[in-house]
Amino acid sequence: MTELDGTLTDLARMRSVGEPIVSLYLDVHWADEQQRERVRLFVHERVRQTLAHYPPGTPDRPALDRTLHRVLDHVARLTSQEEAPEKHGLALFACEALALWRPMSFRRTFTPELCTDGIPHLTQLARLADDFEPAVVVVPNQAGADVYEVRLGDLAVESSLRGFVPRREKDTFDPGAARPGQHFERQEKDARHQDTFIRKNRRAAAEEVQALLARTPGAHLVLVGTAGNVAAFERALPERLRARVIARLPRPREWESADGARRDGVVAGAAEAVAVHEREAERRVIEALVGEALRGGLGVVGPEDVVQAVNEGRVHRLVLEEDFQRAGWQCDRCTALGASHGADLCPYCGGDLHTVQQLGEALVARALAGGGEVEVVAHANRLHGYRGVGAFLRQTAATGLRGASPPWPTAPGASQP
Repeated sequence: MTELDGTLTDLARMRSVGEPIVSLYLDVHWADEQQRERVRLFVHERVRQTLAHYPPGTPDRPALDRTLHRVLDHVARLTSQEEAPEKHGLALFACEALALWRPMSFRRTFTPELCTDGIPHLTQLARLADDFEPAVVVVPNQAGADVYEVRLGDLAVESSLRGFVPRREKDTFDPGAARPGQHFERQEKDARHQDTFIRKNRRAAAEEVQALLARTPGAHLVLVGTAGNVAAFERALPERLRARVIARLPRPREWESADGARRDGVVAGAAEAVAVHEREAERRVIEALVGEALRGGLGVVGPEDVVQAVNEGRVHRLVLEEDFQRAGWQCDRCTALGASHGADLCPYCGGDLHTVQQLGEALVARALAGGGEVEVVAHANRLHGYRGVGAFLRQTAATGLRGASPPWPTAPGASQP
């Protein structure tokens, strides 16, 4: 779960029957003037192409024209900056009729896209929320630990949990050559005294990390440091938190140079650890989904079965390949979706249909609006064999019971006895 979940749900519930909603994704991490110019030209060209589909006199053309020019002004201000923005990706959703203007910046870049539709296009934003799950990076040491909270690929919270550690006196205490045994006894006592403080600091740091993870459900734990410090700190954690450790990394030498290098290293290390964990998690999710579907459990694969489950409100988690491309239809009366070709009337209510060019975006918006989750995965042969889409279900049938579906249509707005 991330702080984007609420934003995604709010955007997914937005619909516009007049002026379309503008969705813009940009890579604003330019290394030279040519890249900056390419961003500006891309937006200008896409705006020109969009307005060409709405000739003068078309209803809602004036409002759309104002919205697109506002987008152009926003991008112009962005590209006129002398230095590149700190954030590398821009997502913007706008619609004058809905009083919608929501620009968001992130560390991760996006594939450039500008489109207009009756719904916001959220697949790239959902992929960001899924890939950049929150992570807590802990760097344990004798005085406690340095803790960094990374959200959406950016450093959100930094804290230093340090306690008192007494100095060992072996370097300053000299009992003399005549009494060597006293030196050994004092040194041992000093070491035990110091170890007591180290264990106390470690327990205090572990308790603070435990409280932080309790406030951040779903956050992963990444431990950085020497093998001894990491192992000792991990032993101080309760078992349920040890299960959330996804990586144990050595402390990079460049972290000692400056705080900026350390912070960048924390973000990069957390991102890499989460990415590796996410790739493995995607593989397990796809295997579990296909297995559930093949044995008739709480899973379906393939566009037709997924669309039916979405129409019936049974989708718990939609799993979609990032390169999923398919057209479909939507009913003007009951808003049901369809993946089949050649249909003239809605099979649920008999209403007129209109073409949906990007069925994947419609499925993402419908799943999020219904309180479901969306997992956008990399191209995988296992899921691609079922045309790149599947879903875990809340229930196997619209009745909520296992068995046959009811003998009447169950899509939104459908007539029922």
